[in-house]
Amino acid sequence: MDWLKKFEEDLKQTGKSQNTVASYCADINEFLQWFEETYANKFDGRILEQDAREYRNYLLNVVKQKPSSINRKMASLKNFNQFLIQVGTGTEVNICGISVADIHDREIKTISRKELNRLKRAVYASGNKRDIALIELLINTGVRVSELVSLTVQDIHLTERNGSQNYSYIAVRNGKGNKYREIPLNSQVKRALEEYLSTRSSSSDKIFISQRGPLRRESVDKIIKKYCRLAGIEEISAHVLRHTFCTRLVAENVPLPIISKLAGHLSVQTTMDFYVRVSRADKAAAVEKLT
Repeated sequence: MDWLKKFEEDLKQTGKSQNTVASYCADINEFLQWFEETYANKFDGRILEQDAREYRNYLLNVVKQKPSSINRKMASLKNFNQFLIQVGTGTEVNICGISVADIHDREIKTISRKELNRLKRAVYASGNKRDIALIELLINTGVRVSELVSLTVQDIHLTERNGSQNYSYIAVRNGKGNKYREIPLNSQVKRALEEYLSTRSSSSDKIFISQRGPLRRESVDKIIKKYCRLAGIEEISAHVLRHTFCTRLVAENVPLPIISKLAGHLSVQTTMDFYVRVSRADKAAAVEKLT
């Protein structure tokens, strides 16, 4: 049986996003290859705890992957095992229990306020209204890049401020877990979007377009990296801007439930796991005091 193909079909039937399906399948394809090389046999449709443990050790000690990558792959393996249970070949295995690292000890990548200002200056200096609107949205809403490229003209709501009832916002209709949310727009994003939309000419309903059609995820990261080079800062991705957005809100003492809603996290705990932590710099400074 082609286990990977069956798993992919099941993921699509359950409504998983294209990116989630691709990520899960890539992880499981890697596991299946390891299984065949390790046991010199085709995968038999059953994951034992020994398999999960040995695979984890392989990722950690042979491939030398980071704890965050290993944990993600073990989570994918758990989803694959649930699929195997549903088709009648798998059994309950405590896969997540042998995950390698404490998620609270992860470091997330962000950029400083000075780097952010240099990036924005490079974008504004270009005069490209599409890119200005794109960067302002990423910086000031924290949307995922997949959500950004999915935005349509109907998802942009720009109004004049008139009391608490009227405000500008974007509607994210297909967030993680197919959740819907609205993200308010501050004056900078609103102005950037208005100027872009006033010059935009396209029959496409997607907001961000190029000469070849709607922008894709890869195109957005290429745009960001181009302006990073012009700004003279380290190249980053759209996801780093999302982390920076959330981290800035934490620094401003915005309540975690509000940050969680804006970011589209499944729970406040997710927000805490990512953004409420002791940094490596803080830990290093603490140890340095002992010298």
